[in-house]
Amino acid sequence: MILGTLFLLFAALILLGIPVAFAMGLSAVVVIAGQGQVPLFLLPQKFFGGLNTFALLAVPFFILTGEIMDAGGVSNRLVLFVARLVGHIRGGLGQVAIVAMMIMSGISGSGAADTSAVGSVMLPQMISRGYHRGFSTALLACAGALGPIIPPSITMIVYGTITGLSIAALFLSGIVPGIIIGLGMMVMTYFYAGWLGIHPETRPTGRELWRSFREAALALILPVVIIGGILTGVFTATEAGIVAAVYALALSAAIYRSLSWRVLRQALYNTAVTSSMVMLVVSASTIFGWVLTREQFPRLMVRLMTGITASRAMMILLVMLLLLAVGCVVDILPAAVVFVPVLAPVGQAYGFDPIHFAAIVVFTLAVGGITPPVGTFLFVACGIAKVPMAETFRFLPAYLAVIVGIIALVAFFPPLATFLPHYYMGR
Repeated sequence: MILGTLFLLFAALILLGIPVAFAMGLSAVVVIAGQGQVPLFLLPQKFFGGLNTFALLAVPFFILTGEIMDAGGVSNRLVLFVARLVGHIRGGLGQVAIVAMMIMSGISGSGAADTSAVGSVMLPQMISRGYHRGFSTALLACAGALGPIIPPSITMIVYGTITGLSIAALFLSGIVPGIIIGLGMMVMTYFYAGWLGIHPETRPTGRELWRSFREAALALILPVVIIGGILTGVFTATEAGIVAAVYALALSAAIYRSLSWRVLRQALYNTAVTSSMVMLVVSASTIFGWVLTREQFPRLMVRLMTGITASRAMMILLVMLLLLAVGCVVDILPAAVVFVPVLAPVGQAYGFDPIHFAAIVVFTLAVGGITPPVGTFLFVACGIAKVPMAETFRFLPAYLAVIVGIIALVAFFPPLATFLPHYYMGR
């Protein structure tokens, strides 16, 4: 009864257009107040307790890193180098956009920020060169799904915070699958280019390639610094966010001298706004999840899933289908905070490697950033390109099939996600 009321209130508030964070918080407060069994003064403690985690300190720093890279023009240098590197492959600027997104995903940890940074550079160029608007927008939006997969990933930080899993191990689990997904998208772009008559860019001279590499080299080092520092134990995953932000600031302000005080203030403002949104979602989701836990919802889910099937393969397919459906109506972070405490015990009950199961959950949630009507990456790309969302529907299914197909491959071949964590960390 209580769970039914909670979910009905949440659904009603979402349908009324209430932001997800407020819908979760309000529905949980109303249910708790209606019960009358829990003192209401505990709610502020739960609200702020959800943020009282050292790992979450990494979130604003990784967001700040992406903002500084974008504001300081570092993103442009990376895109120029990638254009020289892969622009001559069939698909031209589409291939450039995918590779640039893979690199940016290894820096900021936010798919929406990566889509905005790369999309603001690439989409105008692609459209001006005669690329189909719907194709260009769909490609950028789908490439945005690499943000939560390739480390550092804000979604993985939240997952590790909730479950207590090593965030460094979670980061490592996304490297190989993220690269494979990026390569799969490049292959699909290659075939699309032949169908749409997209011509590759002119092959650069060796001097042009070297010049663009030299200008972008210091920026290309940053993903290596982040992951290398974590693996060698020089700093934790949380401290990596601080290192990344300081490095990006020094690179933009002191070396490239492309960051003015006015631009830096705007980057700090954008970081504060985005970080506040993330933290509000985490706090509200904490209260919502607390009610679910009090009402034994995780245990009910384990009982339900084990009652449906004893097959591990069928169970992981059901989890993926559930998260794909949830991703259509709930954004990635709220979905993670609500469903991770529910699904993690299910994975444990079926004997899954916790890192492997976490990878499948995070990767599948990332697809929610593309699927309408609540596809954040799709909204960002459509806003930059000024394209109606419906215009992308012709091209989205092929890229979604590639992404979901590779996630399914990872689900049934665990070493793709677990080899690096086990090798480097013995997990």
